[in-house]
Amino acid sequence: MDHPTQVLLLKSLLTMIEQRQTSMAEAIYLNPVESYTSHDQLQREQRHLFDSLPLMMGLGSQLPCPGDYLTDDSSGVPVLVVRDDGGSLNAFINVCRHRGARLLDGAGNIAGAMICPYHGWAYGLDGRLQRLNPPGSFEGLSCTERNLTRLSVVEQQGLIWVHPTPGGQINAAELLGPLASEIGDFGFEHYSHYETRRLRRRFNWKVVIDTFLENWHFSTLHRQTVLPIFIPGISHFEGCGTHLRLIMPRRSIVELFDQPEEHWDLLRHSAIIYVLFPNTLLVWQGDHLEVWRVFPAGPGRVDQCLIDVSLHVPAAPASAKEKAYWDKNMTLLMETVDGEDFRLARQLQKGYASSAQRHLTFGKNEPALHHFHRAIQTSINEQ
Repeated sequence: MDHPTQVLLLKSLLTMIEQRQTSMAEAIYLNPVESYTSHDQLQREQRHLFDSLPLMMGLGSQLPCPGDYLTDDSSGVPVLVVRDDGGSLNAFINVCRHRGARLLDGAGNIAGAMICPYHGWAYGLDGRLQRLNPPGSFEGLSCTERNLTRLSVVEQQGLIWVHPTPGGQINAAELLGPLASEIGDFGFEHYSHYETRRLRRRFNWKVVIDTFLENWHFSTLHRQTVLPIFIPGISHFEGCGTHLRLIMPRRSIVELFDQPEEHWDLLRHSAIIYVLFPNTLLVWQGDHLEVWRVFPAGPGRVDQCLIDVSLHVPAAPASAKEKAYWDKNMTLLMETVDGEDFRLARQLQKGYASSAQRHLTFGKNEPALHHFHRAIQTSINEQ
């Protein structure tokens, strides 16, 4: 984020702090409880969001060298992303064209060909089949007829996007919309991946996004964890197409009242939350990045979700002290979100299924929730 944008946003935030105000919607928003409990809703979300839109897979810095790869099954499609010898990314369905075996697992680096662990068919980093095995057993079949099934992939502003459906296209110009330049200013392509944890939790996938879209609950739920760090009940919201940005000020931000504008630093004194539609959160936390990716747990599992949470840091730790610092950040992250928010979320899901009410009531003081859920309903109703 460039400095003029930081100053503009800080002026707004400092005014809010002085006047004890926050970004507001024009009216309350009634969100149907069935959004979290309906199997029909889940089917439409899978079809119109997770099957039809580009999905963020990670940071390009996770694959810095030729042969570096990552795999991801969370969307329901086994995805394989690999960097080729020319430095470009290729994405494929992670399925051998012989008998359907999985080619690679997890993340890592492969030297030379990708070799199927079942019968040894070999593929180049470009997905081309190089060897049928055993030789002579597939007379009349050429290698070109069994190349890996390609998926569209784009690397933009340090982020990797894949369309999970063969033939699906990614419009790079529309991926990040008005946020493209702003996110590019962070330089995430140079960051170092520190740790990823994969969770399976018993609540609807949208609850994970909801968790981050207001800070009114800090005073009650997070008294022992992040309340001492943040000013509760004040945040700056802006819708950016289907994406959004929400800024939550740290208590240290009041130091800027006595500093000239040329010294103002929004990044140091706030948490900046981006929702990259439909299912990814980028959370800037002062000096590092959290990435949350969330998916439904599978067909019919409206009350379960899969979550990847990753910590990305400016540079790989060079000492035990630096490692301890990032470990402390990861611990606080998990204690707050998984230990407090998600513990409560399990009860929320039971409440949704209880028939206690037909709608959740999002207040005027929760505009980010309005924006996110309207974007979902618009997307699944228009397509």
